[in-house]
Amino acid sequence: MGLVKNLRLLFDDDLLTRMRSLEHRQELLEDYTDQKLDSMKAYSARVNKRDRDAVGRSQPNDLGGVNGLVAAPTGNPRVDRILARRARRGNSLGVS
Repeated sequence: MGLVKNLRLLFDDDLLTRMRSLEHRQELLEDYTDQKLDSMKAYSARVNKRDRDAVGRSQPNDLGGVNGLVAAPTGNPRVDRILARRARRGNSLGVS
């Protein structure tokens, strides 16, 4: 008798309505997360492109750093770290 009652509750309209509602909420949440992820990827791509462009614009002024000389600080910490790393690599490889 308990099994029949539980089966009746399982297929009750209220339960089915709640299940549909939960499925709909789950789909909305998945759509929202996909949109946020796409937005974050696009933002990351824009930031990376901006940083690459900044490094590209500063390279003609930093030819001394590429040739193993110490370049003047650019004011951009990321670019300064890259130039310092290049200078250290050049010095450790014996390049003058």
